Amino acid sequence: MTGLILAAAGSGSRFGSRVPKQFLRMGGERLYRLALDPFLPFLDEAVILVPGDWIETVRQELPVRAAGDRKLRVAPGGRHRQDTVSRGLQLLSPGVEIVLVHDAARPYVDARLISRVVRVVQRGNAAVPVLKIRDTVKEVDSGRVVRTLERERLGLAQTPQGFPAAVLKEAVRQAGHDHFYGTDEASLVERIGVEVQAVEGDPGNLKVTFEGDL
Repeated sequence: MTGLILAAAGSGSRFGSRVPKQFLRMGGERLYRLALDPFLPFLDEAVILVPGDWIETVRQELPVRAAGDRKLRVAPGGRHRQDTVSRGLQLLSPGVEIVLVHDAARPYVDARLISRVVRVVQRGNAAVPVLKIRDTVKEVDSGRVVRTLERERLGLAQTPQGFPAAVLKEAVRQAGHDHFYGTDEASLVERIGVEVQAVEGDPGNLKVTFEGDL
């Protein structure tokens, strides 16, 4: 069984809108729905984690046709992304063996990218989409260039990230025990010594962070 944790609980403070960015509409559809729909053919169930005051709205907006035989749950997220993912793991059924985690602010995820990630996890590995860096990368400290980094060994991480369920649960548990907060789920898995495989990312899989990104 494959389950999705759709992280849609952020406040969108960097975006500068009164409405969290994941609930803005583009082409008549909210961003979180655009992010969710490409996953549906791959899923047995999904947990959509949102701010508490958006729970009823999202529940009403998820049509029966999108659910089908799948279990789609809507629940409140946590204070931090990591807390949100932890809650999502608790709500997935025990039978879920593959867990995908995706940002609701990435509305143009492609089915081919999802498939690449799923195939890696089906072989028992953790997976993160990575984009090659085309520009020269500088390390900067207090406005001063410290050094130029070797971009060949660097990449930009995207979502969806995929994991064997037991691996992600243990990584999140360990991080909570150690009061460690990572910037993505792959970093939590890395720190418990599990290898994460990089798969080819998608330049079109844009993340809406600032208003200009729309």
